[in-house]
Amino acid sequence: MAERVTARPRPGRADHARTDRAAGVPARLVARLRHGRALHPRGLMVAGTLEVAGGAALGVPVLDVPGEHEVVARLSKGGSLPGGLPDVLGLAVRLPGPLDVLLSTCGAVPWLLRPRTGFTAGPYSSLVPYDTGTGSVWIVAWPEDPATSADPRLLPGVLGRGPLLFHLYAVRKDRAAVRVATLRVCTPRPELDVAFDPVLNSHPALRQPGWLRRLRRGAYLGSRQARAAEVDTGQVSSPG
Repeated sequence: MAERVTARPRPGRADHARTDRAAGVPARLVARLRHGRALHPRGLMVAGTLEVAGGAALGVPVLDVPGEHEVVARLSKGGSLPGGLPDVLGLAVRLPGPLDVLLSTCGAVPWLLRPRTGFTAGPYSSLVPYDTGTGSVWIVAWPEDPATSADPRLLPGVLGRGPLLFHLYAVRKDRAAVRVATLRVCTPRPELDVAFDPVLNSHPALRQPGWLRRLRRGAYLGSRQARAAEVDTGQVSSPG
C-alpha cells in the first residue's frame, strides 16, 4: 500500500497576525525604553535630490525613467553606539510614491552586514534581495566622498562644506551591476520626523520575501505604536 502523503497547511491570516504581534512586542519595548525609534534611533534627517539614470528595468517608474526628484533621507546608527564608534549605519530614502528604500552598511557582498567608521566609508545594501520580474535584485549605494565620522551630530558640519553623494546600483548575482541613480544629500532637516516603513511604502515590482515583510510589518508597527504613546504622555524625544 502506498504511503499516504498529507500536505502541510499553508500559513493563514491568523498565523501572519501572530507573527506581526510577536515581532511588534520587542520593538514596542525598545521604543519605550529609548523614548523614540526602536530601530536606528540616532540619526539625522536630510533633504536632497535623486537623479535617475534610466534603464535599470526594475519595473518601478521612479527608478526606471530618467529624471530628478526631491527626496528626504535619514542617515543613522543601527546599534545607537555613542559618538563616532563604528556601527552598522543606515541610509533610508523616501521616494515619490511613496516608496521607502532602506539600506545598511555591508561588506564585499551585499548580503553581509558590516559596521563602518563613517557614513561614507563603504557601501550600503538592502541586504535581502527584492523579488522582481527579472529575478532577485539587491539595491546597493556606493558613497563617492571620502570617509566621514559615524557620529550623526557631525553631519551638519560636513554638509555645510558640500553635499554627500551616493550612487545607487541594481546588483544581481548573474550579471554586471546596473547604475540606477545618484542620491545627493544636501541639507540637514532635523525638524522632520518621517516614519520610514518599507512595507507600507512599497511597490509591487520590488517585492520583499514574505517572511521579511511580516517581520518588518510587526516591528515597524510596534515602534510606531510606542512612539504614538510617547506623544500622548508628553515623553517625546527630539526628531532625527
